[in-house]
Amino acid sequence: MQLDPTKPYNDLPLLPPDFNFDDVDILKKVNKANIALSRLSGEAKSIPNRKVLIEPLTFREAVASSEIENIHTTLDEAFQVTYFAENELKNEQKETRNYRAALNAGYRTIKEKSFLNTNSFLEIQSILEPEKSGIRKIPGVQIKNTNTGEVFYTPPVGEDIIRSLLKNFEDYFNDFSDDVDPLIKMAVLHYQFESIHPFLDGNGRTGRILMVLYLCLAARLEFPILFISGYINKNRKNYYKLLREITTANSWKEWILFILTAVEEQSTHTMHSVTGIRELMKKYREDINSKLSKIYSAELVEYLFSFPYYSQSSMMEKLGITSRNTASKYFSELKKIGLIKEEKYKNDKVYFCPEFHELLK
Repeated sequence: MQLDPTKPYNDLPLLPPDFNFDDVDILKKVNKANIALSRLSGEAKSIPNRKVLIEPLTFREAVASSEIENIHTTLDEAFQVTYFAENELKNEQKETRNYRAALNAGYRTIKEKSFLNTNSFLEIQSILEPEKSGIRKIPGVQIKNTNTGEVFYTPPVGEDIIRSLLKNFEDYFNDFSDDVDPLIKMAVLHYQFESIHPFLDGNGRTGRILMVLYLCLAARLEFPILFISGYINKNRKNYYKLLREITTANSWKEWILFILTAVEEQSTHTMHSVTGIRELMKKYREDINSKLSKIYSAELVEYLFSFPYYSQSSMMEKLGITSRNTASKYFSELKKIGLIKEEKYKNDKVYFCPEFHELLK
């Protein structure tokens, strides 16, 4: 029986789907995607303190994932949230800031508990959408063409039904007892979450956060540094088309191949960024150590690669410096040898590394 897109899909099939993933094309593609992901993971491990990658790389993902939902901001504007006052931030900047906070909250939960459950999903969404948090309790949500009004899909309605579907999603998310490759399961999970569409807002961004968190839970990544929103953004029409075709025609193969291609391409793209960061860190260590040996420390270099903008107060906090004059001197010396530049902000100064900014684009 053909699905009526105007009626709630309360009969959304539970996971796992009725589909044989042992397809030659899928297995070939999953092998390529895993090789690219493994290379990224290996390159990340070449950086002594890999935590420095999380903060800067999440800016790029926050901008790309928000862009998919027509929340438009630039990377430079996203960087500004690190030093702008709250009342000076545009709504779009707050959205990207919340995205990064939600991703980090989910990652902390995985490290502390080694699982994510429905409450975890709710926490992530509540950080993304503090004014619209929680399970949908009212009907009327539909996915439609904004120009023509044509309804493409109506998600399940009723809090009990949504919670039951989320429990099934949660069980599949945390179950590694089968032999299905995690990259394939990640594609399946993303479709299911978007189909449940459990919230009034923030479903797409929550779903994309859960993708990278799932790879961390599956031990394919140590840190959440692979983001496929950039690929999805470039192929947005096909992304939504393939999601709909699973619902209407059970076309899992095309969707899984799409996600695997996204993993392969974004892994390679991110690996180049990580390689660039590693090489630039090495250059900074050598330059500071040879030209500014009195202020050199490994902690200083890590600080410069943990944030897109720096200030005297943040340097004092992160490096345990007790004097603003000392922090000011550090920045003055770094600027003198050409490693950083400064900008005015109100009556203060902020500093940044142009080469580092380029690597994050």
